[in-house]
Amino acid sequence: MVIAVDGPAGAGKSTVCRRLAKALGAVYLDTGAMYRAVAWALDKRGMADAPDERIRSELAALPLEFRMEGEGLAVYWQGKPLGDEIRTPSVSRTASLVSQRRPVRDFLTRLQRDLARGRDVVVEGRDMTTVVFPDAELKVFLTASDRVRAERRWAEYRQKGLSADLEEILRQIQERDAADSQRSLAPLRPGEGAIIVDTSDLSIDQVVEQLARLAFEARKKAGKREGSS
Repeated sequence: MVIAVDGPAGAGKSTVCRRLAKALGAVYLDTGAMYRAVAWALDKRGMADAPDERIRSELAALPLEFRMEGEGLAVYWQGKPLGDEIRTPSVSRTASLVSQRRPVRDFLTRLQRDLARGRDVVVEGRDMTTVVFPDAELKVFLTASDRVRAERRWAEYRQKGLSADLEEILRQIQERDAADSQRSLAPLRPGEGAIIVDTSDLSIDQVVEQLARLAFEARKKAGKREGSS
């Protein structure tokens, strides 16, 4: 069973989906980490703004590896795990630009489908319900107000010991929203049939509980369809 969750930055996707996957006994696929890792790697090679053909060739040669291990995704660079180095404001900005490149999206879409195949998975990103898993058994679009999302991201950075300015984060989120929703390639929007959940005034527990109920209902419907076929 695939549970696909989309939404803008700071809507709570990563935290909610990680906990939802654990509650359901599924694995968690953080596609945002995949885009961040590719952005970090291309930038490291000085290729983040290279022409599409050069990026396509570089992607095939990068010593970057994505594996499903335990409860979720693990990312490796030259055999060593990547962690907080791909979760900085700078990498976020690069990921926003890199994610608009066709070779990158094609490369990661194939990988995401391969990683999810044959698994019960909760997958989150920005085009999961529209492009990567349009036939997912459950499709959800998480959102929240700009200010709430900026405050959440600011708290994350502070918790990691990173310097951050709330108003600057708010500006970046608004710019990212505009870029993601207006791009011609896989724009950010709810997929057909996706359930929209506004998390602005909800706790993490409340959101997880709501999505778990939706997942249970979706699983029952899927079971009925299989039984009648």
